[in-house]
Amino acid sequence: MRDLSLMTLHFAIAGREHELAHLRVRDIAEDPEGRGLVVDVRVSKVAPRTVEVPFGSRAHLCPVTAWRRWKEQLGQDVDPDSFAFRAVHNRWKTVLDSGLDPVTIGDILTRIGVRAGLDIRPTGHSPRRGLVTESSRAGNRDAVMERQGGWAPGSKVMRRYREADDGFKENALHGVL
Repeated sequence: MRDLSLMTLHFAIAGREHELAHLRVRDIAEDPEGRGLVVDVRVSKVAPRTVEVPFGSRAHLCPVTAWRRWKEQLGQDVDPDSFAFRAVHNRWKTVLDSGLDPVTIGDILTRIGVRAGLDIRPTGHSPRRGLVTESSRAGNRDAVMERQGGWAPGSKVMRRYREADDGFKENALHGVL
């Protein structure tokens, strides 16, 4: 459950590995109006930010649902100052108190990709790149993506993350031929 929550939230906030490693339970709150989660990214490369995460349209990949299930696994009396994403004992599968470091977060994402049989080897930065690509395909403005992922306004780096489409969706010949 931890890995699903980590992966979907990582994508939803277009987070960097160290941003997820520093999240505490108190940093991930339910929206008071029931629209999803409000994630307070306090430790960031550029600047702290608050990211709103709505419910996903596919229940099995919804970051809100995955977080709720992971938090439930942490227990009713979970310390709000404890790490949001923690180590799980390899043999006993018990949740430990120690948080995950950025390298481990990247390793978890790579392991998820291998289990899923992906043709690529995902890394800790793949969710950031994926959010930019999919958000662009959905027609969202660059400023919206910059705010979500904590990029500076007009970020050239963010624009390089965008995967090109197959050339038929956006084509100079549309409306010409």
